[in-house]
Amino acid sequence: MDPIAPPRAHAQLLVEGVIRQSDDDFLVDELAAVEPTGEGEHLLLRIEKRGLNSADVAQDLVRAFGVEPVDVSFAGMKDRHAVTRQWFSVRGPRDGTGLDAQPFPWRVLETARHARKLRRGDLAGNRFRVRVRNLRGDVVAIRERLELLRERGAPNYFAEQRFGRDGANVERARSWVCHRPRANVSAFQRGLHLSTARALLFNAVLGHRVVAGSWDRLIDGDVACDGSPTGPLWGRGRPPASGAALATETHALAALNQWLDPLEHLGLSQQRRILVLRPIDLGWEFDTADLELNFVLAPGQYATALLREIGEFSNAAGAPQ
Repeated sequence: MDPIAPPRAHAQLLVEGVIRQSDDDFLVDELAAVEPTGEGEHLLLRIEKRGLNSADVAQDLVRAFGVEPVDVSFAGMKDRHAVTRQWFSVRGPRDGTGLDAQPFPWRVLETARHARKLRRGDLAGNRFRVRVRNLRGDVVAIRERLELLRERGAPNYFAEQRFGRDGANVERARSWVCHRPRANVSAFQRGLHLSTARALLFNAVLGHRVVAGSWDRLIDGDVACDGSPTGPLWGRGRPPASGAALATETHALAALNQWLDPLEHLGLSQQRRILVLRPIDLGWEFDTADLELNFVLAPGQYATALLREIGEFSNAAGAPQ
């Protein structure tokens, strides 16, 4: 089983289409987890970008405000080939006056003062509007599949974005995580290697649960979250699963054993991630040869993990999606 392209939970439909024909076809709106305090040393900026990733905008903010990279932060990485709206924080006394006069390829929607910096995961979720163009397939079958996904959800896989084009991030992570001595890398690159490694292991476990038909139900020894089973984000500590759940995880990770000990010694603690992606407020509309989807996902969940359970959609922006 390939953890980068793991098995689908539902029978594959003969449905095709194109996503990201333009950035406007993929809209991501970050839902804030906290209310700004209205005062403090950090300036929050809600920024709309297109054709850029979040790190690109962060670098622009470092230059614009004349601060160190550690003084700029954001809650979550957002897609490059999309229109995305998200919050950034900048530590410093300046307000956002004058930013609009600079030739940045993004715009500030609103600002507020806050008592502390944004940290990864400081978001309530993301609202998506995705347009699939040139849709080909049985509309009745598509509607039935969407109803099924609204009822049962989809496997909460880490999607192709995490692994890079042709899985290149995996090979880079393997050469750093699994071999000694390790090269000195930036904090950002270290985090990317570790998150890629954990995603690979998690997908392997979830893929085995999908094949077994137990991905969306509890089995003996499962660690539950909100009534749903979870899988490991590997790190130091004894796995909390037991019984059949632990046996499944052990079997799934046997072929990836070279990753386990290094991850335990790189400062990570064992964590869990829910196995089931449940789209909130999933709605859809057919418009001639197009399909528009609207839904909300929890932090860290991927829209493309949901889309792959509907059909084979080519990515006009190029892989990874």
